[in-house]
Amino acid sequence: MKKMKKIEVIIESVYLNRLLDLFKENDVTGYTIIKNIQGCGNHGLKTADEANDIFSNNYIFTVCEEAKYKKVIEKIRTFIDKYGGKCIVIDVEVLLHSK
Repeated sequence: MKKMKKIEVIIESVYLNRLLDLFKENDVTGYTIIKNIQGCGNHGLKTADEANDIFSNNYIFTVCEEAKYKKVIEKIRTFIDKYGGKCIVIDVEVLLHSK
């Protein structure tokens, strides 16, 4: 088991590529994207619209070591301040494969 940080980001799909560029620029190479999520927040109910996903929400998560987390978290904060969304950070233990 390895202690890591899980970074979860919920953003509108129109900003997804900008977030992925931020990840790439900061050497965050592994992530998972779940598209068309629904929920209710500050802007009210946000439903998943299968016909047009441009304004739907996406959920992106990654895990990284503490050093990488410290490098990227303020940039994610700036991103959220500019484009909106939510970022949740959780301390996790990751079970890695044995070689």
